[in-house]
Amino acid sequence: MSKSSGIMLALLAAGQSRRFGDQDKLAAWLGRNMLGLHAAKSGAGLPFAHKLVIGSPDHRCAKQWRELGYQIIANEDAARGQATSVRLAAAQAIDRGAAALCIMLADMPFVTRGHLGKLIEAFEQSGRTSTVASSRGGQVMPPAIFPSGGLKRLMELEGDAGARRLLTDARLVAGDEHMLMDIDTEEDLARANRIFDKNA
Repeated sequence: MSKSSGIMLALLAAGQSRRFGDQDKLAAWLGRNMLGLHAAKSGAGLPFAHKLVIGSPDHRCAKQWRELGYQIIANEDAARGQATSVRLAAAQAIDRGAAALCIMLADMPFVTRGHLGKLIEAFEQSGRTSTVASSRGGQVMPPAIFPSGGLKRLMELEGDAGARRLLTDARLVAGDEHMLMDIDTEEDLARANRIFDKNA
């Protein structure tokens, strides 16, 4: 993939971490890095036309996000649900004339550069007209790529469901249970650290 492909990456990092207790989830440690940096590093390894973090410019990960080549777009309405971040990302993609929008979640630390590459390959094989999403055991989830023709639908989302309801007709790229796990609780993070230590 070259930057001329026009795919924009948006890493959603504005969640409220309500199930994680009093801590900032993305600032918690997974291995030798903060949780919020793992997915960002995978995304940074591919030449997306634009790389955005939808989150807070003051976050503890912000310096490293910028060093990885991301522009941080502040979400002042994050408390109203994940859809606010999706809408911001879609608006940025439309404004920049992106050919497609790849949405990743910052709390999915094991998504690999290789898996992102497979999503992009499937998108290209569709003629750049189909939505492409990840799947795990029949469950459809991010990361996902939305073609430019589907961005206006993203702008209509409300609440905390994000874009998942728009993935019902997506082309699917399978990933294993560990790769596509997301971190919602402290127990999830402890499990992720065990996986990380085992594979280190």
